[in-house]
Amino acid sequence: MARYVKKFTRVGSIGPTEERGFAVWVGYDIDGVDEDLSEHGLIRVDDDNDAHGVTTFTPVDLEKLGIKR
Repeated sequence: MARYVKKFTRVGSIGPTEERGFAVWVGYDIDGVDEDLSEHGLIRVDDDNDAHGVTTFTPVDLEKLGIKR
Protein backbone atom coordinates (compact mmCIF):
# COMPACT_ATOMS: atom_id res chain seq x y z
CA MET A 1 0.00 0.00 0.00
CA ALA A 2 1.35 3.38 -0.98
CA ARG A 3 0.52 6.78 0.48
CA TYR A 4 -0.28 9.80 -1.65
CA VAL A 5 -1.40 13.36 -0.94
CA LYS A 6 -3.38 15.69 -3.19
CA LYS A 7 -3.81 19.46 -2.93
CA PHE A 8 -7.25 20.95 -3.47
CA THR A 9 -7.41 24.73 -3.87
CA ARG A 10 -10.35 27.03 -3.55
CA VAL A 11 -10.81 30.70 -4.28
CA GLY A 12 -13.47 32.67 -2.42
CA SER A 13 -15.00 35.96 -3.46
CA ILE A 14 -15.16 37.85 -0.16
CA GLY A 15 -12.52 39.36 2.08
CA PRO A 16 -9.14 40.91 1.38
CA THR A 17 -7.13 39.45 -1.47
CA GLU A 18 -4.71 37.58 0.80
CA GLU A 19 -7.65 35.75 2.46
CA ARG A 20 -9.48 34.66 -0.68
CA GLY A 21 -7.54 31.57 -1.61
CA PHE A 22 -6.86 28.52 0.51
CA ALA A 23 -5.68 24.95 0.03
CA VAL A 24 -6.52 21.64 1.66
CA TRP A 25 -4.23 18.62 1.49
CA VAL A 26 -5.92 15.19 1.49
CA GLY A 27 -4.15 11.88 2.17
CA TYR A 28 -4.93 8.56 0.46
CA ASP A 29 -3.75 4.99 1.07
CA ILE A 30 -3.94 3.24 -2.30
CA ASP A 31 -3.56 -0.54 -2.24
CA GLY A 32 -1.69 -2.24 -5.07
CA VAL A 33 -0.19 0.94 -6.49
CA ASP A 34 3.46 1.87 -6.30
CA GLU A 35 3.91 4.25 -9.21
CA ASP A 36 4.10 7.93 -10.08
CA LEU A 37 0.59 9.41 -10.16
CA SER A 38 1.67 13.06 -10.40
CA GLU A 39 -0.18 13.51 -13.71
CA HIS A 40 -3.37 13.03 -11.65
CA GLY A 41 -2.29 15.53 -8.99
CA LEU A 42 -1.22 12.86 -6.49
CA ILE A 43 2.17 13.16 -4.80
CA ARG A 44 3.82 10.01 -3.41
CA VAL A 45 4.60 10.26 0.33
CA ASP A 46 7.64 8.30 1.47
CA ASP A 47 7.78 9.62 5.05
CA ASP A 48 5.97 12.06 7.35
CA ASN A 49 8.17 14.96 6.19
CA ASP A 50 6.69 14.68 2.68
CA ALA A 51 3.05 14.62 3.86
CA HIS A 52 2.39 18.41 3.79
CA GLY A 53 0.87 18.22 7.28
CA VAL A 54 -1.51 15.35 6.50
CA THR A 55 -1.82 12.98 9.46
CA THR A 56 -4.75 10.79 8.35
CA PHE A 57 -4.83 8.74 5.16
CA THR A 58 -8.07 7.28 3.77
CA PRO A 59 -7.97 3.88 2.03
CA VAL A 60 -9.31 4.32 -1.51
CA ASP A 61 -9.35 2.54 -4.88
CA LEU A 62 -8.01 4.26 -7.98
CA GLU A 63 -11.39 3.96 -9.69
CA LYS A 64 -13.00 5.97 -6.89
CA LEU A 65 -10.52 8.77 -7.68
CA GLY A 66 -11.43 8.57 -11.37
CA ILE A 67 -8.11 7.03 -12.41
CA LYS A 68 -8.20 4.16 -14.87
CA ARG A 69 -5.30 1.77 -15.30
